[in-house]
Amino acid sequence: MALSQITRFGKYQTFDILAQGGMATLYRGKNTGEKGFEKLVAIKKIHPHLASEEDLITSFIDEAKLAALLQHENIVTIYDFGNMDGSYCIVMEYLFGKDLSRISEKIRKKDLPLSLEHALYITSRVCAGLDYAHKLKDLNGNPLNIIHRDISPHNILITYDGNVKIVDFGIAKAAGTCTMTQTGIIKGKIAYMSPEQAQGKHIDLRSDIFATGILLYEMVTGQRMFDGTDTLAVLHKVSVADFEPIENIVNNLPPEVYKILDKALARDPDQRYQTDDEMLTAIEYCMHKNSLRPNARGLKQYMKMLFEDVIAVEEQDVRNIADKSLPNAIKKEAPKDPASIITDEDATRFLQGSAIASPSKPGTAHTFFSKRPSRKTLLRLFYGAAGLVAMAIVAGGVLFLQKKSSMEAIENIETMHTQAMVLLKNKDFAEAANIFKQIIARDRSMTSKMAGPLAQALQGQALKISKEDMKKARSLLLESVDIDPGNAQCFFHLGVLHAKLGSYPDAIEAYEKSSKLNPDFSDSFFNLAYLYALNKNYAGAEAAYSRVVELAPQYLDEALFNLAIVQDKQGKRDACRDNIQRALIVNPNNETARGYLSKMN
Repeated sequence: MALSQITRFGKYQTFDILAQGGMATLYRGKNTGEKGFEKLVAIKKIHPHLASEEDLITSFIDEAKLAALLQHENIVTIYDFGNMDGSYCIVMEYLFGKDLSRISEKIRKKDLPLSLEHALYITSRVCAGLDYAHKLKDLNGNPLNIIHRDISPHNILITYDGNVKIVDFGIAKAAGTCTMTQTGIIKGKIAYMSPEQAQGKHIDLRSDIFATGILLYEMVTGQRMFDGTDTLAVLHKVSVADFEPIENIVNNLPPEVYKILDKALARDPDQRYQTDDEMLTAIEYCMHKNSLRPNARGLKQYMKMLFEDVIAVEEQDVRNIADKSLPNAIKKEAPKDPASIITDEDATRFLQGSAIASPSKPGTAHTFFSKRPSRKTLLRLFYGAAGLVAMAIVAGGVLFLQKKSSMEAIENIETMHTQAMVLLKNKDFAEAANIFKQIIARDRSMTSKMAGPLAQALQGQALKISKEDMKKARSLLLESVDIDPGNAQCFFHLGVLHAKLGSYPDAIEAYEKSSKLNPDFSDSFFNLAYLYALNKNYAGAEAAYSRVVELAPQYLDEALFNLAIVQDKQGKRDACRDNIQRALIVNPNNETARGYLSKMN
């Protein structure tokens, strides 16, 4: 692995990107301490341009608080959380291994199927971790009622040592948190949802149990339980629990396995296991009755056989990281006595240069001093001696003063930068932007370094005043995108203000730029589609709404309904009716869609 540029992030060093998502980036990093202490870590850092998005930041903080409470051998460990260099991050244990999704890919490539005992063992460990999370209480003894909500192959990691870890409680919620997912809003990967979650209904821990059953089903059969490329078609299958019975795929399993899957995958939550501990007990009974003795050691051997070509490369990556580090931060020392600037070597050279011939011993040298002078005496001679020696010393003094002045200027800019980042963290956007601009004015070489945080400060300032002064807010956003033209979020907010001010062509242009910069940003496509429809560009609106539907956001039913309307405007009655029906599958309580459909019929 060729390591990317090493960056210091608070007390950590980051090396390369492990994964990226819409909200955060996951880095491989290292924590270094005194006396050579080093620890490899994974650092999940929220994207800088999202720092002013209060709902997202709140969600990220909720995740960190929740994850910090979870201390279990089958759940990834969180080491640290905080705001470092103006960005929120979560620092967690670095796991050497692969998630179930990548394991499945490797199984297909190498034709090394996962044995039943390994599948049962992995499922048992997932049950153990979830049971702990589901039953966790706060410091006052009150149940937190945590639900993961996204149990899927990507979030189950198997280490090369055979340990099973649940990762990413990013959309997990504890009862009572202010950001709790509302009924009717879908979150999580569609093909691993429970029927009630796919319908947008209220869910509880039994939804995680259904998802765990899907994992076991797929590990045993080697194929997807809810398969398909059409997102809405898959969503419909999930909502009614329409999947191929496992008996039709694998018919030689122990009877206990079929019983476990039938109960875990029951469409009605009341017919499922009511706790993960119940499911874990059933799995352990199944393994005991069928003389299966899976353990971490056996899973370790399987993982090393499956990934033997990858493990050596990753071990070399770690050695590369161990060899490459940033130097420790230079400590600022108190100003020294000017005399201390003169070293012993300087003193020796000076004494030799000031030697004169001894009248008593021709051919020998004799100094002015009978004993070695003090440093302060030497300093006085440095600045007081006449002739070339004095001139040389003065010249050296000037160079020293110039160097000192330069260092003070650098330190002053560093102080200003630190101050500005603190202001940015505290959402004092206007003052932060002002200081960033002062830094650039003093040192043009800092322009590229200051561009990101300055644009962030301008965006934050704009959003803060957007309700009171939309024109000024728009001006600030225009300045921000001029500095950072790759910020999709900023173009989106600019589009919102253009639209509110009636500048629809400018709003369309801003939304188009936002959607091009981030093709997965559903809000940009949704607003763009609305403006297209407003301008009777129904074909453009249909294309934009179709993209929103592909992304399946929380407001999927609304996107489907709007798509149906613009299709109706173009005379596409069948497509219109079909999408309204799909909207009602996603959200049966969408009365607007129901009323429109009744009029069509």
